[in-house]
Amino acid sequence: MRWVDRAACQGQEALFFGAENEPRPKRDTRTAKAKAICMLCPVREQCLDYALRNTIRHGIWGGLSYECRTRKRHRRNRGAAAA
Repeated sequence: MRWVDRAACQGQEALFFGAENEPRPKRDTRTAKAKAICMLCPVREQCLDYALRNTIRHGIWGGLSYECRTRKRHRRNRGAAAA
């Protein structure tokens, strides 16, 4: 069984991928709901790792937005370079 088949977000894609022109208050509410689902997900780490390795630009993955994933990826890269 693939990790995605065990994800807590199954059937709730609309929470994780909003419309491009979505108003800020609506986006913030939707994003908070998506992140709450991620916090309870048994495959959160696999999901986040997948999004980081593939530089996925849209949606909430592993509990993080694209902006947060970008910062995390940069920290990972700096840590790897220092090692």
